Amino acid sequence: MFLYPTLAAGFLFVGVPLLVHLINLLRHRRTQWAAMDFLLASYRKQRRWIVLRQLLLLLARLAVAALLIAVLAGLIGGKRLIGAIGGQTTHHVIVLDDSYSMRQRVGGLSGESEQTGEPASDATAYDRALGAIGTLVRRLSADEGVHQLTVMRASRAAVLGNSQTGTADAAADIAAQTVTQDARQIERLMSTRASTLRTDLVPAIDLAGDLLDANPSDERRLYVISDFSRRDWQSPRRLAASLEKAEKSGAEIRMIDCVDSADIASPRNLAITDLAPEPDVWVAGVPVMVNVTVKNYSDTEVKNVALSAAVITYGDDVKVADPTSAISGKTQSLPAIMIESIPAGQQLTKSFQIYIDRQGTHVVRVGLPEDALSIDNTRVCTIPLADAQRVLVIDGNADGLGAYHVSSVLDPGSQVRIGAIPEVRPAAMLRDASLETLQRYRAIYLIDLPEIRDRTAQILQQYVRDGGGLAWFLGADVSGENYNRVLAGDDRRLLPFELDRVQGVQDVSPASGDAVTPRESQRGGLVFGKDGELLGPISRAGNAVFGLVNMQRAWAPVEPVVTDDFDAAPADVTSAATSEPDGVSSDPKTAELLDTRVLLARSDGQPIAVRHGLGRGRIVTVMSGLDGAWNNWPGDPSFVVFLLQTNAMLFSGAAPPTSRLIDEPATLPVPGDAYLPTAMLFLPADEPPRLSIELEADDQSPLIEVSPAEMLIADEAGLDDFLMPGVDEWQRTGVDGQTSVLPMASALRLGESDLATMPHAEILRDLPGMNIEFISTTQWENDSNVGGMSTFLLVLLLLLAILLAIEQALAAWASYHVKPSAADAGGRSFLRRASALDSANSRGDSQPHSRSRHRRVKTASTPPGTDSAEVNR
Repeated sequence: MFLYPTLAAGFLFVGVPLLVHLINLLRHRRTQWAAMDFLLASYRKQRRWIVLRQLLLLLARLAVAALLIAVLAGLIGGKRLIGAIGGQTTHHVIVLDDSYSMRQRVGGLSGESEQTGEPASDATAYDRALGAIGTLVRRLSADEGVHQLTVMRASRAAVLGNSQTGTADAAADIAAQTVTQDARQIERLMSTRASTLRTDLVPAIDLAGDLLDANPSDERRLYVISDFSRRDWQSPRRLAASLEKAEKSGAEIRMIDCVDSADIASPRNLAITDLAPEPDVWVAGVPVMVNVTVKNYSDTEVKNVALSAAVITYGDDVKVADPTSAISGKTQSLPAIMIESIPAGQQLTKSFQIYIDRQGTHVVRVGLPEDALSIDNTRVCTIPLADAQRVLVIDGNADGLGAYHVSSVLDPGSQVRIGAIPEVRPAAMLRDASLETLQRYRAIYLIDLPEIRDRTAQILQQYVRDGGGLAWFLGADVSGENYNRVLAGDDRRLLPFELDRVQGVQDVSPASGDAVTPRESQRGGLVFGKDGELLGPISRAGNAVFGLVNMQRAWAPVEPVVTDDFDAAPADVTSAATSEPDGVSSDPKTAELLDTRVLLARSDGQPIAVRHGLGRGRIVTVMSGLDGAWNNWPGDPSFVVFLLQTNAMLFSGAAPPTSRLIDEPATLPVPGDAYLPTAMLFLPADEPPRLSIELEADDQSPLIEVSPAEMLIADEAGLDDFLMPGVDEWQRTGVDGQTSVLPMASALRLGESDLATMPHAEILRDLPGMNIEFISTTQWENDSNVGGMSTFLLVLLLLLAILLAIEQALAAWASYHVKPSAADAGGRSFLRRASALDSANSRGDSQPHSRSRHRRVKTASTPPGTDSAEVNR
């Protein structure tokens, strides 16, 4: 009933006028006085009328006191009374920002968190947002009129917006529900927590505008509850269209800021932005390098950061997932990774090595110390380790010199293990091979083959599209016409470009502007291409590693390939394919063309080693042979490093992904010849037990897929856990009845770790002409008019003014007033009449008067002309 129940004790003040009236009745003492007999007789005649006037005055004063206390205490009742007079319907639409930046610690609410009961120091921005919603609904439940409530979380609107399915009602947690006195509508919402998604408020505001237009109401109000981070609001004009749509529907717009500027003057937040193993031959028993990238989102430098690292191994001994534990694998801690310094706004990458001697898919986990936002402090990735993989090597030359160079690098013997088992076969084997035969090999090396049949090209194309790796070494025996017709067409793409002819160093002249020394021109020096950084650590040494390489002759492309300055250090060049959203081009052929990378080139700019993608696989093309006739490269140590890096590229092209983004569908291959079409998915959880979901593949489908959008539309349980970063575990059953556990790493989508906020004045400056009010959560808690109670408050104030006017009129009516006589005309006051009478008495007869009260003075006629006068009493 009252916003401030403590002030309701002031209703005791209502008894003060009554107490004063009773005291006035008791303070007079009765005294007999003859002159009062006339007054008492008149009072007895007018008694009822006088008592009525005094009673009305007393009641008016009591009502004024009671109404004044009700206004001060924040009376929010009167719904039935105002409804009887003529109530109204108000639609309140709340857009709740629940991106993972709302998990930041912002200091406390008053006392404890209203939702969780946690101490104030552990409160988050999302706790404040829920507290603001609770305050609004609590006031609406006691307010007059009819109030409809709609609450829409930004994460749900974003998931539905990406899927292009669902409606605004499906995205809303509460859709146009009438607020009741028990406020049960928000019970489910108050138990939620901030999501783990990087969300945009535009889809949610758009859907909110649709709901405002679709639901008729007398008044509309739109509340945007957010932390107003700089990432979302640095360009508020993109939100202007959505806000204008809501404003045109007649809605009042209020922005509620959950992060006060005094809470965190300069929040320190570090985030792990990437964790992935280096592309390599991932084989059990072979060390794997893992790269971790940490970014400093603070405005000051951070020093001496210690990262914790651990390996979680899964093997044949882990048959069944354990829901009572956070992970089912065995955890092995690694030495801490120290970072000396990270400048403000910069990121740093550290590499560390892990060694696992058992096959299977294992997990690497890295964590940061606690800071303002803890959800981005931990990241995981998986490493699928297999046994040594077979590699097919075919040499077109009878001497097999090129095959010898390749096989000796991939299998050096002794105690060194590369992870590849080369098999050297004759060229006739490739002409008769089928797709099933080639799929037993992880990579294929084809060296100086004269011609390729069309059937063989079709099989190689399908082999690469399915994830295989292919390497070409083009020597003197290669038929350029055959390769262009069979391999380089748009329907094959087994070569990155068409071949022109064999060029020697003496056949070309340096292009204008190229700094080529005479020594390099004579020897055909080898340098890194524009994408040379893909060759790993060797690229950091610069072009000096090829100082003894003499690349005299090589195949040239039909069209020149644009390259960078090869004498400069290799730059971090991004493929043009990433210009499309998510790095995917709408045209598959165009996407494959854009994926061409020049790894090595000759000093004159002619490409020597080129990598391009085809389907799930990769192809590396070397434009020179390995028989020693065109170059001396196979005898140089740089060839060993290049071939090992090339083998790692070919192997990792078909490797399964090491992590997935949490808002992407999760898939599990269940080939019918190996596994049953059912599986259990155990979701990550901060504290066990973990939630499990039983899934089944579609008919004749080799995949089980879980989509967060479909879970949201179907309102399935476990969506929040599915969107948690961490380790998901698939438990699948083989056709032999044996179960196995396959871990899957889920990672955050970057973009919410920067906790810098946008000033309200800058936002309003970029939204001109819009009536937007910013309110902090502290002001929201203390604002008595946030729930739409202005109508009732105005009624109370108007009633108070009317009662005050009535009280003054009754006071004037019930009091005694001396009526002016005719002798007082002219505006003379009583004091002036009294003073005039005194002066007249002083000029009159000065004879003494009798002191007797009972003496009656009779008036006698006096002769005219006398100066005497009599005064009658």
